[in-house]
Amino acid sequence: MKKEDIVEVKLDLTHTNRASERMLPGQIPGATVYHHVMMSGDVMQFMADPGFIRILFLCQGEVTFALDGKEWNYAEKAVFVPLPEQTVDVIVQQTAHMLEVRWELIDADREELSQKKDQFPVTSRYVDAMQYRDPFKSEKTISRAIIPHRVLPRFAMGSVQTYADDLIGQHEHPLLDQFFFSLPENRMTLLIDDIQYPMGPDTLLHIPLGSNHGVSVTGDEVAHYIWIDFIPDPEKGNAYLDEVHKPTGTSRSF
Repeated sequence: MKKEDIVEVKLDLTHTNRASERMLPGQIPGATVYHHVMMSGDVMQFMADPGFIRILFLCQGEVTFALDGKEWNYAEKAVFVPLPEQTVDVIVQQTAHMLEVRWELIDADREELSQKKDQFPVTSRYVDAMQYRDPFKSEKTISRAIIPHRVLPRFAMGSVQTYADDLIGQHEHPLLDQFFFSLPENRMTLLIDDIQYPMGPDTLLHIPLGSNHGVSVTGDEVAHYIWIDFIPDPEKGNAYLDEVHKPTGTSRSF
């Protein structure tokens, strides 16, 4: 692999005009990601669609999610996932930037969701996400499972946070196709196979399937990024995540 083979897109979180942009189309089969910029006073409606599950991640701003007569207000990073047959309104109190991830459903996914309807919507603040440990990271690192595996079909989402000097050891997971999305303070060095690749803030990047990847932070670097996993084979992929993601039962912060 060469540096020019790595595909990424930088988001403009200073953008203050209404916009919706599709990002990195076609990189992961069945996955589509949008960046939405919404103005104060806007109401953006995400219509029900049986073809995919929709994951909404509030990057910044303040919004209220309104669904079936109930409301959830967030003024910080948060996640919201309705059922495919549910329409959700996003009422904007303060200019907001949001990621929308659409993950196409197969018949087995629909059957799985039909058994979990009472668990939706899936929603929480980012800071309340379950923390876990895995064998690739140091004791210093804070890892969060924003949407743990087995909650949604063939999908998981979490984050990693640490500061220099630290190393997330290189590892392969050919069972997971993956995006990284870096948060505003992120400045780190990605290790992908034999490449060292600088990754700055507010960037969506495709980690190539099966690549041997890790992260290094040195000097004044900081790592804080979201990982978004798509799991083609849920039996093997979930078993792998069962093995490596161990809940800590604690809640740490820097």
